[in-house]
Amino acid sequence: MEIERDMRKLGYDKEEEYFYKLNKKLIEEMRKKRDSERAGQKASAGKEDYWMKCPKCGSALKETDLLGIKVDRCDRCQGVFFDKGELDILLKAQEPKGFLSGLRRIFEK
Repeated sequence: MEIERDMRKLGYDKEEEYFYKLNKKLIEEMRKKRDSERAGQKASAGKEDYWMKCPKCGSALKETDLLGIKVDRCDRCQGVFFDKGELDILLKAQEPKGFLSGLRRIFEK
């Protein structure tokens, strides 16, 4: 209301006051939209810091085919990393023997 009084003192009429309020509302809506976009960009930018990076040494990971399953492999430390469910697929795909049977016992507990 204070702004309206100031506008009248400066000689603005009702029409200009209406457009001022309309513009103010539009600016607030655009600011909210931009803030939400910025929050989304910030979240995705943070993802870039660690996306497809080796958790052990920090080098880039590359997708490699292992028995028909795409796994992430580090060229530097040679680590192999599974996304959620990939190890389960590997263990269920064939009856595991040796090392894979040991993995199954560990993850079934």
